[in-house]
Amino acid sequence: MEDPAAAVRAVALTIPSGSVMTYGEIAFATGLHPRQVGRIVGLISESIPWWRILRADGTPATCHGGTAPALLAKEHVPFRGNRVDLRALRQHHAAPPHPSQPPQPPQPPQHPS
Repeated sequence: MEDPAAAVRAVALTIPSGSVMTYGEIAFATGLHPRQVGRIVGLISESIPWWRILRADGTPATCHGGTAPALLAKEHVPFRGNRVDLRALRQHHAAPPHPSQPPQPPQPPQHPS
């Protein structure tokens, strides 16, 4: 099994600016438990976009000095109160694919018979 911290870092690096993933989504992609993902997020390097990883209810991480809301706001991530508005965000941005899922090849056009 891959190092759990390395697996979380690898997934975090795939999250584009202005997008987010939840601890549960990363847990699914890595085979870890969401709480284990949360512990790792609190310890990973500042160079990894840790602030793009949220609780399932949209609450940003409180680690790293509580700077996640400000970093997300810089990326124009929508908030509703103190939480990321996941519904609004996902209507405008497609969630990044799970690393465990290979990209889908383009489908050839269908011709009428």
